[in-house]
Amino acid sequence: MLKWIRLSLAALATSFVAACGGGDEPPFTIADVTATDGRFTTLNQALVNTGLQATLLQSGTFTVFAPTDDAFNALATELGVTRAQLLADRALLTSVLQYHVLNTRVPQASVPLGRAITPLAGGVFKVESAAGGLVITDGRNRTSRITQTDVGTTNGVIHVVDRVLLPANRNIVQTAQSLPQFSILVEAVVAANLQGALSGSGPLTVFAPTNDAFAALLSELGLTKEQLLADTELLTRVLTYHVLPARVLKADIVPGTPVTTLQGGTFTVGNDLAITDSRNRRAGITATDVFASNGVVHVIDRVILPLPATNIVQVAQSLPQFSILVEAVVAAGLVDALSGTGPLTVFAPTNDAFAALLAELGITKEALLADRELLTRVLTYHVVPGRVLRAQVPVGSAITTLQGGTFTVGNDLAITDSRNRRAGITATDVFASNGVVHVIDRVILPLPATNIVQVAQSLPQFSILVEAVVAAGLVDALSGTGPLTVFAPTNDAFAALLAELGVTKEALLANRELLTQVLTYHVVPGRVLRAQVPVGTPITTLQGESFTVNASLAITDQRSRSANIVATDVFASNGVVHVLDRVILPRP
Repeated sequence: MLKWIRLSLAALATSFVAACGGGDEPPFTIADVTATDGRFTTLNQALVNTGLQATLLQSGTFTVFAPTDDAFNALATELGVTRAQLLADRALLTSVLQYHVLNTRVPQASVPLGRAITPLAGGVFKVESAAGGLVITDGRNRTSRITQTDVGTTNGVIHVVDRVLLPANRNIVQTAQSLPQFSILVEAVVAANLQGALSGSGPLTVFAPTNDAFAALLSELGLTKEQLLADTELLTRVLTYHVLPARVLKADIVPGTPVTTLQGGTFTVGNDLAITDSRNRRAGITATDVFASNGVVHVIDRVILPLPATNIVQVAQSLPQFSILVEAVVAAGLVDALSGTGPLTVFAPTNDAFAALLAELGITKEALLADRELLTRVLTYHVVPGRVLRAQVPVGSAITTLQGGTFTVGNDLAITDSRNRRAGITATDVFASNGVVHVIDRVILPLPATNIVQVAQSLPQFSILVEAVVAAGLVDALSGTGPLTVFAPTNDAFAALLAELGVTKEALLANRELLTQVLTYHVVPGRVLRAQVPVGTPITTLQGESFTVNASLAITDQRSRSANIVATDVFASNGVVHVLDRVILPRP
């Protein structure tokens, strides 16, 4: 009697299935529907054979992606077995059927499109919108179309599919081994002894470079495949940089957000599915969501690279052309500062650049290395906070250094330092773990630590000028931030002035008003280098009157007297000094 009642109810369910929608609540279980709908004869028998029918007769909330008889027939053909043989393989049927069942009710409107869906069997599959409806990609990267959705039951919902879904049967390594375009990747994984790590339970995400991508890398690095495979340390760093310690499908990627790799470094993925690695190199993702039993694979067209394991100091130590730079860093006590976390950008002078500096300064290497204060100022002037790649250099804008001074870089990649000296950037974007190095062919120099008054005090030929500045009460004015340009007369120039005026030095120094007028006539607001002197154009001084300079660097003052500029561009922290052989005079 009970059997007759159930069959009667099932007959009613058959007519109801086609019309049933997600909002209806019919009095039939999932098992009732599969037992009575003629499309599910094989599915029903499989449920009976595996004992899963009882589960789907119970109360609860399930979602079943139900394959039709045609779908099971196609599976038998695919597997090379008969329908009877398929139904007799209980272990296979159990894993396959559980792969079609979710332990929660998920109507069509709630299906997380593009996201990993985990069924009772474990593993994952995804559902995506496609032309004509919804398509499932299973664990073996096979596709199935959902032909009917939201068949409601008392204990869940049924979605009808036209192909039996299969869980993944290959891990990430096996998946790569099955695809010829990853043969070099497989060789690399073996060479780095990463088969175990990539074959484990996971889940993992691998951004897998093709053979063409590896060929391009070998060309970029100037290595053979054999050399690359032999460098297991480098290989391990590179390969683990392609692995994420989680299953991240295409739909899970947040554009522009750094993702942390198994290697520890990060990269970002843009809206265009292009990866930007830690070295600002780009790789395109050409295929996504290739499922494996322990994760997912995305195919990329370029090998991405992490930052090196070596810091800036270690990079310099590894390159012979920086041996003097390394000596200087050690002598200045800057090893720790340049070996820290950073990031920093170093404009690194070569040995030839240091040799040229020694000749320019007229000192020995030993004398330079012994002057720790000068060395520290010079070296920190070559360091910029942050990682500034070539493409990020602000052309024409002042770049502030760790020393505090600035320099500019032109379109031709030539640096102009604070003393208007030029250095060429000969190589860029040499990466280190804590920053980046650009190679330069000249040591650049910051402004001195001494101001104009201190510069004059340090040079014996300006002793009378210093006395005059003190007597006139101009020390503070010439020691301030400036910038100023001082046309500085020598002691001989002052001696000639005393003879010209017929006064003693004491008398001149005692005449503060005259002294102030004369001295401020030698000062021009702003830093005016030799190359910037406006030839033939009146130059207005701090005193208020002007003088002119001709092409021969001869000055004509307000009294039509001449003075020669005998040395130029003596830099100070607050300006520049040009040396005169005669005191110039304003109008009486």
